[in-house]
Amino acid sequence: MNKKKKGLFYTRYLQKQIYFRKNDVVNALFNLEKYLFENFEFNQDIPMSHIKQKWIYDCICKDDYSNAISSQFKVFSEGGLKKRVLSLINTFSQIPNLSGTKNFLHEFKKFNHEFNKLLTLESSNNFKTYIYFQIIFLFYSKKFKLEEDFVNKIPLDYKLVDIFETIFLEIFLKKKNYKISKVFYLSKLLIRLIIKK
Repeated sequence: MNKKKKGLFYTRYLQKQIYFRKNDVVNALFNLEKYLFENFEFNQDIPMSHIKQKWIYDCICKDDYSNAISSQFKVFSEGGLKKRVLSLINTFSQIPNLSGTKNFLHEFKKFNHEFNKLLTLESSNNFKTYIYFQIIFLFYSKKFKLEEDFVNKIPLDYKLVDIFETIFLEIFLKKKNYKISKVFYLSKLLIRLIIKK
């Protein structure tokens, strides 16, 4: 993986390479997701993440792409797309910390819906990211320990979930491993692809 692409989580990197190879908007969306997830706080009443979300919101809103982080999002400067991306960030900022699990899931569903809508509008394929992949990806990014009760409620519908996301979820949910190596992930993916044939 070259330096430019190194920042994307390997599941997202593979999805981009297979489904969205030359799509700069989707690449920027995946990087925005990464930024939002890495800066999310689970346990603070007034999360520091709101300040960081507001900062990236303002950068995109004012077309300020002068720093290393915001420069990844220059493709969002087009009017209609910019509005949708700003709406996505705003929706994400409504996700509460985990003190209210029901509200957390409710607000996260809105974010997932908007994220998928943007993916559909900006690409020619029908790819949709699974809400539970995004939630687990957020927990994984923050190394946040999951409640067993929550884990047991995650439905894995193999017809609806992308294979790259399915493999990640299976590995993570089996042992709650917060350090899944690329080699291990790719070997599991390869085995699944061989079996599928």
